[in-house]
Amino acid sequence: MWDAYSGEDRRTSRSDIGRIARIAILAAMGIVIFIVAGNQLINLLMNVSEFGGTYTKTLDYAVTSGLALAAIALVRVNFVSRHSVVWYALHMITAFVRRGDFGEARKPLRYSDFRMSPLSFGLWQVTKVVLLAPLFANLGFGMALAYLSSSPEGGQDLGLAAVQGIFGLPFADVLQDDGSFSRENVVPAIPALAILVLPLLGAAGMRLLLYVGVSGVVHVVSQYILDAGERKPKFLSYISTVEIIVGAAVFWAGFTIFFSSSIDFNTKYLIAGSLVLGAAFIAFGFFDKRRSRVMIYPTRRHVYARLLTAAAIVAIVGSIVVVNASIAGAKKVEYSGPYIAQEIAVNREMAGLGQVDVVNYDVKPPSVAPSAIRAIVDENRETLANIRLWDEEAATQKLKPELGQRNDISFADTDILRFGGTMYWTGITTPNLPDSLARGNEWFNQHFVYTHANPGFKMLEADTGNLVDEDRFFRQERVYYGLSGQSSGLFSTSWSAYPVGRESSDEIDQFFYNGTGGIDVAPPASWMFEPNFMLSYPDTPVHIMRYKDIHDRMDLLYPYFVYEFATADSAAPEFHKTGVIPVSDGTNTYWLMPLIVALDTSRVPWGSPFMLDLVGYALIDTYNGSVQVIVTGDDAFSEMFYSQYRDLGATREVPAWLGEQIRYPEEMFIWKISKFNKYHVTDPKTFIEARQFYDIPKDPARDVLPYYIITKPQGFSEPAFVGFQSLELAGSQTRNLVGYMIVENDLESLGRMTFYSVPLDSPTKLIGPTAAREALEKDREYKNIKTLLQGTPKVGENILYKIGDQEVYFIPVYTASNSGGVVSQIGTIAAVGASVTGTFYVGLGDTPVEAFENYLSKSAGQEPAGQPLESETVGQPGGSQDRVKAIEKMFEDAGVQVVRPTAVSVPLEFREADVKYHSEDDLQGVQQAVEEFVAKYSPEKVYEWQSKDGRVANFGVLILSDGIVENHYIAVEVVTSTSGSSSSSG
Repeated sequence: MWDAYSGEDRRTSRSDIGRIARIAILAAMGIVIFIVAGNQLINLLMNVSEFGGTYTKTLDYAVTSGLALAAIALVRVNFVSRHSVVWYALHMITAFVRRGDFGEARKPLRYSDFRMSPLSFGLWQVTKVVLLAPLFANLGFGMALAYLSSSPEGGQDLGLAAVQGIFGLPFADVLQDDGSFSRENVVPAIPALAILVLPLLGAAGMRLLLYVGVSGVVHVVSQYILDAGERKPKFLSYISTVEIIVGAAVFWAGFTIFFSSSIDFNTKYLIAGSLVLGAAFIAFGFFDKRRSRVMIYPTRRHVYARLLTAAAIVAIVGSIVVVNASIAGAKKVEYSGPYIAQEIAVNREMAGLGQVDVVNYDVKPPSVAPSAIRAIVDENRETLANIRLWDEEAATQKLKPELGQRNDISFADTDILRFGGTMYWTGITTPNLPDSLARGNEWFNQHFVYTHANPGFKMLEADTGNLVDEDRFFRQERVYYGLSGQSSGLFSTSWSAYPVGRESSDEIDQFFYNGTGGIDVAPPASWMFEPNFMLSYPDTPVHIMRYKDIHDRMDLLYPYFVYEFATADSAAPEFHKTGVIPVSDGTNTYWLMPLIVALDTSRVPWGSPFMLDLVGYALIDTYNGSVQVIVTGDDAFSEMFYSQYRDLGATREVPAWLGEQIRYPEEMFIWKISKFNKYHVTDPKTFIEARQFYDIPKDPARDVLPYYIITKPQGFSEPAFVGFQSLELAGSQTRNLVGYMIVENDLESLGRMTFYSVPLDSPTKLIGPTAAREALEKDREYKNIKTLLQGTPKVGENILYKIGDQEVYFIPVYTASNSGGVVSQIGTIAAVGASVTGTFYVGLGDTPVEAFENYLSKSAGQEPAGQPLESETVGQPGGSQDRVKAIEKMFEDAGVQVVRPTAVSVPLEFREADVKYHSEDDLQGVQQAVEEFVAKYSPEKVYEWQSKDGRVANFGVLILSDGIVENHYIAVEVVTSTSGSSSSSG
């Protein structure tokens, strides 16, 4: 009795434990689902509350497009049959689980016999559309539907009326070699093809796949299983279904060829063959389906008839295509020329290349009269004063020390800006957690302490490298909404928060944020957003700031645009965010982000896979996170976007203050150049020969990307801030340039592009950046100076300028004043002649003016100004500053640091030596004076200062004697004095 009772009790206990475990697991799963769903719901409600109509409009477009496309793809209209693959599968699975054997499942088993009730069938159509609508959401399609239904002004239809003409393109006689045919029949339809037709084709194709392909296969399999069980397989019936599936697939493939990007003389035969073959298989399928009622196996005659029909169609079409292709191989221009002309015309329209001005540029040979040198220099001093000597890498290295010992901010990017006719490299900072942060403190610090970057910017002049006070340009320097950099920073990975009504601040610098960014969230909603708030702030509302990375923020609010681009290297593409620059209205600071839309044009006849359009710009407040959209585009998408968003604040008015800071996007410039490189060729014969395609010059030392400079191109009356890209002939071994492209950035001419084309047969060649660098490295004078420069000299970016009639590369050579090798100053500047007739001329100097003047002197057959005679240059540096550097190197080789104070003023001065350094013959005397000076005073460092006229360099030490500071120094005359005297006063 006892044993029996105990056993029963144990079984009951085990049963209770199992039941409790199952309940606990289900409860845990429910809690997790509730937390995740609750968090997503809270974020959704927060988005609606914080962003209002800007956010809900995208939801409207997603819902509208998703429902419309899902209805096209998924809704069955056959209420007689009322089939459903999903419910049939569920029925079979349920029958299998309950009975354990398909053979015992209740009838009906065949898919064709399975029918839903009318009510269930109707509800299922609605249910699957609602459930699967998010998978079909297409924001561009949704916006287009809203745009077309709102009867926009001017009767804009996005080119829908022109789409019907697409069906006649393959069968039309394309005889025009000027591209007029495609401009009339294809270009007007591009917006509709890219925005409307492509999603519709995708939905229709999905419908065909599901209700002809999948449904047909399920029907065949289910019928065969039952027939095989009854030992009565009906092979003709199965074959008829397969014929219909194959016929529909072939017919659809033929239909989609109408929207192929490659239409030529063979396309009409491919379309006709596909449609006829598809229709034949469909007809065979329906015919065999009727015969399968009385026949089980197909007869041999039936099989041969179908195979021979398919073979005949394929053979006829294939032979026509092969013959035409063979003839076209010998008569390429005659056969392919008209179609190539249409491809050129369509792609030129898509990229807006018709607005690119092409200027035939006659490169002048590098010859100048010696008497004209001074006048040329004086006439171009304004341009020479704006030579961009500091490149991005050097500027970033020089700006990094300006962050001091801060380990909570770093540079996310460095970009070129212009203010008042001057260019500035601007380092943009972003907050990050210090590496030394103790484990366990990360959550608090990333959400409550390191909430923003301050200062947000560091700046230096791009021409001189001088550091400037960023407060002159950006009064609002605290950045709460900004960039995250290449690595994931706090802006992209974290939100920030603070309790509402706080009396003390945990933020960096104990700063109290008082802007409009973010939203107050009260309990218990705050608990669902962040469970930690349940314990830390159980009854206090929390102000939460999200989407602080401006790219993430814009992607949430305006997901129609591209915020990430890939390089053209398909082997190893690198992705980077859309370039943004900071701008200011004098009080507030904003991010200027270009709004670029990428349209899928793979279904546009003769088109490229995609096209880019600049819709406008977004001004994003760095402190408040508010967004102001400015629409500048005049294309169909821009008009559609503006019509839908003008009630939400979108404008076409560009603020006056922004006109002096705006910049054409580099991404658009690069894309247009990539199209221009190929489609500048408008003659079909030349295009087929592919001898005049362009390419961006290759430089092993660095990527040759567009750069923004202030220069005075041909035809300009004043220097302008332009984007610049040099181009060379694709595949050429000479590496000479065929010209260069500029894009203007002033508001009244924003985006205007001009290509300065050098004739291929020009006797004067325009060398590329690689050849310019090689010319510098081979220059004898530069070799001598290079050995005297401190540390390891680094050659900077070589930028091509037009100075008067001279094309010149200006190349800075950087040096480091510390053992870490960080660039901090310019050792020398090279002016390398870009227009050559066989001889390279290189001028060196301490300033662009001096380098350019020395270049002109060499091209005129004279020695550069300030340089020693030819007999004195062997193994000897050229200019006065080069001699000074040589003296500095003597001290450094002796272990003495050279310091350059702003001024030297002491009570007593003692000149220990007075030597001249005019030529190589003086070198030994200078060396002796330095050695004696070092031996006498054994200094750790010497102070260097120069006379006002730059003729004398002084090197001294300060000694304290009887309470009085004494300056003991040597004076070295590095430039011949006309008066025979020298001065040591600085």
